[in-house]
Amino acid sequence: MAETSTRGESASGSASAGGHHRDDPPSRADLYMALQTDGQQLAVGLVRLLHRMSERSGMNPTDFQCYTLLRVSGSMTPGEIADSLCLSTGSVTGVIDRMEAHGLVERAPHPLDRRKVAVRLVEGAEHLSTHTAPGMREAMTTMHEDYSSEELAVIVDWLDRVNGALDQLVSQRSPRRPG
Repeated sequence: MAETSTRGESASGSASAGGHHRDDPPSRADLYMALQTDGQQLAVGLVRLLHRMSERSGMNPTDFQCYTLLRVSGSMTPGEIADSLCLSTGSVTGVIDRMEAHGLVERAPHPLDRRKVAVRLVEGAEHLSTHTAPGMREAMTTMHEDYSSEELAVIVDWLDRVNGALDQLVSQRSPRRPG
């Protein structure tokens, strides 16, 4: 695995701003701080990538977010899409209309509740993702090639846990601030 460095560490191995030397393992608090900072940088990077991918797709960022959501989650109701993307149901209707006009989604009767409609990607719509992030698979493969299978399993487990924690945080409703 590639050597990593601790934040604030100088190349000479002298004491960092955190007060530990190159040979000292970082404290748990330092590691949590690095996880928080790096996690925020990852979030910003993913938002930037999503916007670049939306440009390449010819869709606006909101429509592309809906496309990505449906690719990951499968069939959803417009209300579920609205909730997931923090949009009004009226806005989602416009998003679905535009995506339907581009031949990416279709509305179908909901399989469990005939009062609802389900929105799903049409067959072949997944091809769009290969054109919006050229080189993504190769970059990810290269980035992970030095990790053992056991290390990759830990990364996969961590990502599963992160996604679960994010789902929990997103599902918590906060009171609206007065505007």
